[in-house]
Amino acid sequence: MKKTLLLSAAMCMSLFAAAQTTEFYNGYFTINEGQYGNEPGLLNFVDAETGEVQTKVYQTASGNTLGMTAQFGTLADGKLFICSKQNFGDGGRLVVADAKTLQTLASYKQIDGDADTRGIGVVVSAGKFFVGTNKGVYAYDLQTLQPLGLVEGSAVEGGTYSPGSGDMVVSGGKLYVAVPDGVMVIDPATQSVVTTVEIASTVSVFTVDDEVYAAVNSCTWGTPGANDTEQFVLINDDNTVGTVYTVPMTSPNSWFTPKPVAPAQIPGTRAIVYGAGEGSKNICKYDFDTQTFTKEFITYDGRQQNYGNVVTTDPKTGDILACTFQGYSSTNYWFNIYDSTTGEVKSSITMPAHMWFTSQIVKALDKDETTGIDGLAVSGGEVASVTYCDLSGRMSSKPFSGVNIVVTRYASGATATNRVVF
Repeated sequence: MKKTLLLSAAMCMSLFAAAQTTEFYNGYFTINEGQYGNEPGLLNFVDAETGEVQTKVYQTASGNTLGMTAQFGTLADGKLFICSKQNFGDGGRLVVADAKTLQTLASYKQIDGDADTRGIGVVVSAGKFFVGTNKGVYAYDLQTLQPLGLVEGSAVEGGTYSPGSGDMVVSGGKLYVAVPDGVMVIDPATQSVVTTVEIASTVSVFTVDDEVYAAVNSCTWGTPGANDTEQFVLINDDNTVGTVYTVPMTSPNSWFTPKPVAPAQIPGTRAIVYGAGEGSKNICKYDFDTQTFTKEFITYDGRQQNYGNVVTTDPKTGDILACTFQGYSSTNYWFNIYDSTTGEVKSSITMPAHMWFTSQIVKALDKDETTGIDGLAVSGGEVASVTYCDLSGRMSSKPFSGVNIVVTRYASGATATNRVVF
């Protein structure tokens, strides 16, 4: 009995240590694919105020790893969601972490066998999140983080998507998913496909003031020809095709899934910015109000070029953010911040070596934002027991005065751990 109590106290102190880990605010996470075959994907953090870069922050904070070729991420409901194209050792193909502490909330090695991930969408109002894969779209419960199964109508008969269901956006309580030759519209409540809006050569979806657009690029390889088109196609609320905006072709299509380059809206305007394509050295801008296209709104300095979904905007400051690299055999990477009005560079941070292919930027929480969670695990179901631990490691069925770690055990065997002050 005494031994059990000692072990329990040690576990309690360990929980306190974990609860007091570094918190990540006021900055940007960068998701890196990692060196294929040799290491898992990497999550890094750039402090917006100091420019300081911390590497491998998820591995350091949680003791766990991402999967290999980490490419898709989003932050919602106080959680950071990251998908990788392959599993790596014990690292998850799908990882959900606390957005503040990066403690692991859930990690899945596989999705329906060996489904290859393509994107993530979170519908907070429906209490669900969705993962796009080469086999279809899969739903998960946002609180228990348990899989809910394949979205009805999202699978392709007789095989898999090629190249796969792509990135996704949420608007009006519906989920819009870029798939070959169209945009799939999903009702999160019923977990079923409402319809697929047929739009040839769709490669991405994005929103402007909650309006949903499909990004179209018909040039797959080589030099764009006279018949190739690049367009932004409005999807009406009734799931019909609306206004089509044709823009000049900037490069061969590198927007193809599973690595889409989604345009990002400049806050306070109806303009978007996006990388001109993999290997390009510029950021394009399109203003929907004036229908003005600026091919080289921003031109990178010197050796820098685009890779992955590396261009986005900060919804709070309005700045344009872009990660760049020198080349496939180089270890030189940069994190750039630009003025969204003038296009002038405000900051250019040289990243540590061996970043290995930045695939996406995800804005971290601001200090004044709440996460909706304050714990190390999220579970659900029938409660079996609740235990309270104080700062000295004592355990009780009743709360202590002051800071407590509250350990809730469920009948299913799952455990939720939260930090509470009584």
